[in-house]
This record gives sequence, C-alpha cells and structure tokens, in this order.
Amino acid sequence: MPRECLAIIESKSKDRYSRNKPVVAKVSTNNSTSGISPDVAELKDMVKALLL
Repeated sequence: MPRECLAIIESKSKDRYSRNKPVVAKVSTNNSTSGISPDVAELKDMVKALLL
C-alpha cells in the first residue's frame, strides 16, 4: 500500500506545475477516507505540504 501511494504521489507531483489546483482538490477530498493507516495519513500530510 505505501508503495502504491508513493507511485501515485510521484505521478501527481510531475503534473502539479500544470494542474496544481485539481491535485490539491483530489488530495483534500481523500482526507475523509476511513480506516487508513497512520503511514498513509502521514503520506497525505506530506503531499499536502508539498502542494501548498
């Protein structure tokens, strides 16, 4: 699971210069996911920090 998240993060970060707002919106809408592990939550926090 963490590796899949990293792959997603890497692909999104490549697009962030051309599509910054949609990526931020997608990340913020995923915050309500229940049952996520602390590692995934931490990854999401790092992604938000990178994109903001």
